This record gives sequence, structure tokens and C-alpha cells, in this order.
Amino acid sequence: MFQIEGTNYMTVRETARRLGVHPGTVRNWRSDGVEPIEGVKLGASVLYRQADVEKLAEERAK
Repeated sequence: MFQIEGTNYMTVRETARRLGVHPGTVRNWRSDGVEPIEGVKLGASVLYRQADVEKLAEERAK
């Protein structure tokens, strides 16, 4: 997990683990343009805001 300007961000692997999907699924969402949460490009990596990941995890649990 990374913190940038007071906001926590998760890696693709951490995001996938929290959502119960394979990291490839998270990458496919991004490349297919159907990303349920917006990623932030940081160099070669894509990071996701932890708050967005948690919200999506709650929605998926319903």
C-alpha cells in the first residue's frame, strides 16, 4: 500500500486480493475500459484508491 498526499493507494495485486479476483482480471478491466474503479498511473504501475476499492468490495458483497 502507498500513501500519496494523505490518500492510501493499493497495488493491482492488493486490489485483486481485496476484491476476490485474479490480478489479471483487474488489469483486464483497465485495458477493456470497463474498470469499475479508476486507477492512477504511477510510472509503470497502476494504483487504486483504497476508499474506492473498499466501496467496490462492499457493493460486490451485496
